[in-house]
Amino acid sequence: METLFALLIGLLVAAGVFLLLSRKIVRVVLGLSFIAYAGNLAILTVAGLGEKSPPLLTLPGPYMDPLPQALILTAIVIGFATTALLLTVALRAYQVAGHDDVAAFGDNLAREPQAHDGMTADPEHQGPDLPDVLQADPEDTPPGRSG
Repeated sequence: METLFALLIGLLVAAGVFLLLSRKIVRVVLGLSFIAYAGNLAILTVAGLGEKSPPLLTLPGPYMDPLPQALILTAIVIGFATTALLLTVALRAYQVAGHDDVAAFGDNLAREPQAHDGMTADPEHQGPDLPDVLQADPEDTPPGRSG
């Protein structure tokens, strides 16, 4: 059983590294998730898959150590939160840049309107260094002011 898990861990790490080296940001997020799952399987495999007797007790029967399961559960929760955060950042980067190519992001996510590559930013969200400009409604101006 440990051999099968070792092969599965190797396959998950290989797929994770392959996806991590991709230029698309969603593939990078998936690669990080695969590596996290491989880590969880490694913890489970190292903890032992056999049945043991409980510590400090003389009770017979199957007993599994709860510490690896608690570690894996914590890792799953942290991994889920990290994946959700990375997907949110990826979505925002896609909205700002108009593409999901990591290498093309450069130092600034905001694109100039006269960009030569033809990719334009989302006009509603210019970028982190350019605040969104709200259009003032002329009906909202207080009386006595023109504007």
